[in-house]
Amino acid sequence: MKIVIVDDEMIERKAMKKLIEESFSHMKVVGEAANGRFAIKQAMQHKPDVMIMDIHMPGIDGLEAIRQILQELPKTKFIMVSAYNSFEYAKEAMKQGVKEYILKPSNKQETLEAIIRVEKEINEEKSEHFETQKMAKQHLITAMMQNECTEETETMYKKHYPTANMAFFQVITTTQPESVSKWLNEKAPCPYIKKDLGDKLIVLFITEKKSAHHVKADALTIARAICQTLPSSTTIGIGSPFAQLDKLSISYQQALLASAQLKKDAHVSYGYPLVEENVEDGTLIKLEKSLMNEIKAGRLEQANDYFLLYYDYVSKETEEKNIIPLLGEWGIRLKQSLEQHGVFFRDLQVLEAKTKDDFLELIRQFCEKIILQKEENDSIMMAKTYIHTHYKESFSLEDVAEYVKLTPTYFTKVFKEQTKRTFIDYVTDYRIEKAKELLLHTKLSLKEIAFEVGYKDPNYFSRVFKKWTNCSPKRYRSFESTTTK
Repeated sequence: MKIVIVDDEMIERKAMKKLIEESFSHMKVVGEAANGRFAIKQAMQHKPDVMIMDIHMPGIDGLEAIRQILQELPKTKFIMVSAYNSFEYAKEAMKQGVKEYILKPSNKQETLEAIIRVEKEINEEKSEHFETQKMAKQHLITAMMQNECTEETETMYKKHYPTANMAFFQVITTTQPESVSKWLNEKAPCPYIKKDLGDKLIVLFITEKKSAHHVKADALTIARAICQTLPSSTTIGIGSPFAQLDKLSISYQQALLASAQLKKDAHVSYGYPLVEENVEDGTLIKLEKSLMNEIKAGRLEQANDYFLLYYDYVSKETEEKNIIPLLGEWGIRLKQSLEQHGVFFRDLQVLEAKTKDDFLELIRQFCEKIILQKEENDSIMMAKTYIHTHYKESFSLEDVAEYVKLTPTYFTKVFKEQTKRTFIDYVTDYRIEKAKELLLHTKLSLKEIAFEVGYKDPNYFSRVFKKWTNCSPKRYRSFESTTTK
């Protein structure tokens, strides 16, 4: 733990330094300052964990120095020292977040106990921060594996890895996951996140490099180095690097495929997936395709029938321990395929399915979501048709929601999801586009045009038009008419 001592009396500083370094072998006094101005410089230079700060000093006093330091180093802790037993000083110190306040002359035991309490607080915060970081990173890798990257995920990724340019997955199958974790912790050449999935260790490597060619070479170097320290049964499937987060699920799928291929080739321990795989029996592919088609159509009974056939076939052709991982990979492929068609399953945890019944439940949820999405799409199409037909009239969101037989709250949510715009913005945009047509192709007055597109107040119409186009209706008509001649 790094400490800076601030006191205008040199004897006091030296005595405090000697006490700390003789009492704590793991603590180091990295700097001293005789006034607030130098205290701020020492803080910026050393970024200490703790500063022992005298309140009364020439120039900038201790309280003002704390205020300025905390603006740049909010995690720094302070122990205040004062020869004055003043409630006002203590009250002001507490406002700055200072929890330890020692009166001069202080005895050694009191000082040491204050330092120990501050150290405990720092360690607790570090532990809490570590757990929060760990949970955030697990959320990141799961989101990328399952193709569930949102704005929140991207923000979190940029926060944790601000210099990242590319990333790639490796799927490591080993009997010694602890050894892999140790190697990663000690020798990994770039940041990584790992996730334990039983007999597989999933690792996402994040790199600052921009060249896919160089990153691919690095991935092979990492895999080779890991394999050299582990039993020959260890295999590492590698996925291609991508810069876009929403494509990293492809890297994961490639790494899974490579891992499965490596099991069949006892002479190779690591590598990228083979582009073309020799498939002797097309039955499995046909069953999977039929199952996907039934799910995409929302036909639950038929989908269940095909799944049971698919499950039975997989069970006969695959070792028991590999059945669930294989089905999990199928589930992720299905989820990705559906999301490419605009059906999203943000809350569906495919990787948590562990039994046949779990997968049947997943299929039920897939089908229900598809049916619901179809109904929502139909409702939004009806809503758009209503808006396009009645834009000249006065109507509300509640009127349209009632027309499509949805509650206003649910209609608001679905409309925004489907159109990427709010209801009001969509209606306004449509009316303004119609107004533009009338301004260019008719000689109607602005008042008449306002009425034609559903605005009873021409002044309000002009304000909305200008806000929407950065141009008044009159100027728009004049400018556009001139440029089209």
